[in-house]
Amino acid sequence: MSLKKLALAGGVAASLMAGTAYASVIDRPFFQVLGVVVVWGADSTGTAPVVSDFVLLTPASGTAGADLISGDVTAVVTGSLTPISATGVGGAGSDVSGATSGGVYSDDNANGVLDAGDTLSAFGIDSATDVDGMVGPASHTSSFYVASNAAFDIYAEATGLGGSGELFDGTTYDDIKLAMGIEVSGNVVDGDAASLAFGSAAQDPTGSATVLDPSDPLGLATLPSNNGFDTAVLDLGDINGAATKVFQGGQRTAASVGSLSEQSVRFNSVYTLDSGAGGYDLSQGAGTVFADVTYTVFVP
Repeated sequence: MSLKKLALAGGVAASLMAGTAYASVIDRPFFQVLGVVVVWGADSTGTAPVVSDFVLLTPASGTAGADLISGDVTAVVTGSLTPISATGVGGAGSDVSGATSGGVYSDDNANGVLDAGDTLSAFGIDSATDVDGMVGPASHTSSFYVASNAAFDIYAEATGLGGSGELFDGTTYDDIKLAMGIEVSGNVVDGDAASLAFGSAAQDPTGSATVLDPSDPLGLATLPSNNGFDTAVLDLGDINGAATKVFQGGQRTAASVGSLSEQSVRFNSVYTLDSGAGGYDLSQGAGTVFADVTYTVFVP
């Protein structure tokens, strides 16, 4: 009797174990961050600072990224948040060159063009004195800002050459010189607007990219870094007719945790009207000259 009871108890235990239920939960954390380049300056209405390009670097190498914001960034006058206007003012007239004394120019109305609202001190002359810097602006200086989590390249294309008067007669894309550089950090104060610091958490996006030519073809000390720029591009004639690579990146701009402006660097462009005489010459007459330059972010 005891043996039968023991056998029955063992059978019940086996039956209970065979009926135990199991439940499974599968959890799969997944994160994906695509390459992003954020470009900011002014928008089409002249409001600044505004991000107008938010580019995903998803296409194949050498193709433009997908821009999630319709419209394009408008450059701002270097050192300010003032948008480049339809007339393209982006600089100021400079001093008379070679004056033996005086010749100090003051853009009193701050419009970047030599006009009746400005002042010029009396100046002495000799055989080398000239006014080659007095076409206003002598140099058109403009900037846009970039923040990225990945390396990127920039292509540029010059179009829409136009103008008026004798100054424009015979002027070509080759007569508008171009030099570019990067400022990794700085502070922008624009009139009554609050100052805006940039670059405290940024790095030079050139990184380990091949330096095409580290020299400055125009000798412009205002451009702190020329690494990564193709200095074979000397004027708008070199980028007219097709988009041409002007910057080769090697790493992201963001170097450490920070805000968008803190992770941004500034790309500076300096355009100079020079027909070969070292700047403007009175023999070129009066008038206007202008062109459009479009910068596009590409996948390296």
